[in-house]
Amino acid sequence: MADEQSLPSIRQRRLVISANVAAQILIAVALFGMVNWLASRHHHRFDWTQSRYYQLADKTKQALAALSQPLDVVVFIPAASEVEYIQKVLQDVRDLLREFQTYGGDKLRVEYVDPQRDLARARALVEKYKLDSPDVVIFAAGDRHKYVRLDEMVELESTGFGPMGGGQRVKAFKGEGEFLAAIQNVTGGTPPKVYFLTGHGERDPQDFDRQQGYSTLAQYIKRDNIVIASWNLLEQQRMPEDAAAIIIAGPRTPFSKGETAELDKYLKNRGRVLLLLDARKDVGLQPLLEQWGVQLGQDLVVASGGRLLGTELMLVEAIGAEYAAHPVVAKLDRINTVFPYARTVRRWPRDGQPATPDAPQVTELVRTPPAFWAETNPDPEALEFNAGSDERGPLSLAVAVETSRPAGVDLTLGTTRLVVVGTSAFVDNSTLPGAPGNLDFFMNALNWLLQRDQLLAVAPKVPQEFSLSMTPNQTRAVYFLTIGGMPLVVAIVGLTVWARRRK
Repeated sequence: MADEQSLPSIRQRRLVISANVAAQILIAVALFGMVNWLASRHHHRFDWTQSRYYQLADKTKQALAALSQPLDVVVFIPAASEVEYIQKVLQDVRDLLREFQTYGGDKLRVEYVDPQRDLARARALVEKYKLDSPDVVIFAAGDRHKYVRLDEMVELESTGFGPMGGGQRVKAFKGEGEFLAAIQNVTGGTPPKVYFLTGHGERDPQDFDRQQGYSTLAQYIKRDNIVIASWNLLEQQRMPEDAAAIIIAGPRTPFSKGETAELDKYLKNRGRVLLLLDARKDVGLQPLLEQWGVQLGQDLVVASGGRLLGTELMLVEAIGAEYAAHPVVAKLDRINTVFPYARTVRRWPRDGQPATPDAPQVTELVRTPPAFWAETNPDPEALEFNAGSDERGPLSLAVAVETSRPAGVDLTLGTTRLVVVGTSAFVDNSTLPGAPGNLDFFMNALNWLLQRDQLLAVAPKVPQEFSLSMTPNQTRAVYFLTIGGMPLVVAIVGLTVWARRRK
């Protein structure tokens, strides 16, 4: 009888327990769903590294959040490579693009293609984007695309070890800046149009001559989504109205007074000019440049190259080794540039007079090492340093000029910008392939003129390596703690549990 009366109470307790369990499960599911909903609405990632290695720059976050059209990113890098640092770069690319997707959302679509495994897809990419080789990251939006090469993403240094006497490792990862530049290029507005002036024997961007041509440079300019055109100022008698910038590369004959006046008018109306003037060629632009605080040297920058069979050898390829604090050369630290047959280009001396508030701001961008000097003797057979007429290095080879920014003026309208370089040979078809720093210098100068400053200044990320240094006594202590101490702790805990259970 007692057993029959206890059955309902047992059933009731079971129902209560089951109801409690069900309620707890429902509450847990509800809490889990609420936490995930809040996380999706208020997503945030934390970078606890000391150097903020995985943290994006504010300008990168803004550019990704402002995407108005789908952006396709194709990582065309092999997953397995005999080159050790490539695996490190690929992992950095994955981590970086994961952060990009956090801010780009659904508009940023990332695809990984292994050229060694997915042969059909790799062949299609090569044909579509005209790729010379893999090891690139492709950015495409609409009918515009740009790719970033692996060697543009990293700065390498020698480890001193390897089968050929030295391996390489990643010194700095520059992926964020390069990727941001690519995104800005393919998603920006109407591409800027840059004109090469003609009519004075200037370098031609359509010239494929292996020595004098500019065809290689033209390919890189177009790859940055910049439209190139030519303009004969003497024939047109005016500057092009749609010119974002004017390039005057190595003129050989003088400009007429009318052309000089048009060029002066263009500069004073917030114009942008990249002027490459070869040594010992007077093309009549010195008076104009003096107004903008620039002095052209009537010289040739040379250095002694030693002696061969009793003959003094002269080095006529000036080396740029010292850079100013300016956006044009901000990325060239520890990178040499080469300027063949260059003249000096410097700030016009004020002879102690203070600069006026509205005077142009002139910055000497790059200087030679002290071994170079400015040779003023026009005889190529008599190149030697003369203390009375020649000047020892460091010598300025290029300047950047910008008009002042007075208060109360709308800076979005822009200012006059001018870059003057003392040679046009530093980016021709014969020099450019062997001097990658020259291309960086030229493209940085052009992007600065175009006021595409967002393409210039995202600092590279430097991976930090941490090591623990211990004395021999500390090493022995860690060894005995690991080999004997930890097993001893486990044994003591086990014996304690066994003894309590025995009681």
